[in-house]
Amino acid sequence: MKELHFRNYFKNYLFDLEDFITVYDGHLHVFNYEKLIKLNEKEIILKMHSKEIIIDGNNLKIKQMTNQELLILGSILKVEFKYE
Repeated sequence: MKELHFRNYFKNYLFDLEDFITVYDGHLHVFNYEKLIKLNEKEIILKMHSKEIIIDGNNLKIKQMTNQELLILGSILKVEFKYE
């Protein structure tokens, strides 16, 4: 039986992308954002290349932040993409 390497394939696929978002256990990880437009406990808006990401929820806060990545914590209710 051939062994599956889905984890490695998925990791390589993600890092080949211009930007990406992952959601898990009340966390939202954003890779390669350009600008933080709005931040409050109910809504976070980010600029990513040719789109804006609108994150709606409760008790939203940024847990970690670098020049390229954000880790958002809270009760995430909706993630919306607004293309230019």
